[in-house]
Amino acid sequence: MNNLDFHKQTFNNVGWFIPPYVQLEFLGNIAKQINDNNVCESTLAPYLAQIYSPENLSAMVSERYHAVPYINEYHEIIAESVEAHFLGLNHIAVSGLMPVIEGAGRKLADSRSVAVTSIKSVFQNLAIDCKDDVTTNNIGAVGEIVSIMDAFIEFTDNHLYINSNNYSLSDNTNRHGILHGAFADADYGEPLNFYKSIGAIDFLCFVSALSAPISCFAPSPTSESQALAAYYRLCIQLGQKKPAAANKSSQQRR
Repeated sequence: MNNLDFHKQTFNNVGWFIPPYVQLEFLGNIAKQINDNNVCESTLAPYLAQIYSPENLSAMVSERYHAVPYINEYHEIIAESVEAHFLGLNHIAVSGLMPVIEGAGRKLADSRSVAVTSIKSVFQNLAIDCKDDVTTNNIGAVGEIVSIMDAFIEFTDNHLYINSNNYSLSDNTNRHGILHGAFADADYGEPLNFYKSIGAIDFLCFVSALSAPISCFAPSPTSESQALAAYYRLCIQLGQKKPAAANKSSQQRR
């Protein structure tokens, strides 16, 4: 049974997980780069930027998020968060996505009759249920899907939903610290926080697609997504032209 345990170990070691909707060869190349270059969480962002590019995210926004059950209820929030990211407003982008992760996660768990006792258990039990489902019913590439589920469990347990006082990495992509206001300006608000958060949204899309008539592959570019990607690139340029006063807090973080 083929699996992605090499990828799981590599990505979990830097506080990440195995992202869905990424070509396996491309994912393997990123894992190799992370290993070969001794990448840690503080130098991870450029590698994830290859995945969450304007072209790839525009395709997800225009072609996928609005079509996935439970995720589609938050499509506009997700779209606004993606736009904020490309404008360089990553505090807003991340704080916009965190409630979506929880809301969609709970609705997916309920749709699969998964019992939950806490917010952390939502993702633990949802992933376990999906593992049982694909194994019992031989859905898709079973070994690969099991590795994806295991990697996400480790990410939520050890990073996203761990007590913020126990968060061990410098990027602070942690639900409690962000939503409860324990983390201030200087503590987060970098692209890496967004990449991990939007990756969690994509994971939930993948979970939904296991029991819905939706492709488990990344959407192909369309004329609409290409136009949106061009707009995102304009957002990047606009964000880079912010007056110095607006950039003061981010410069202080660096």
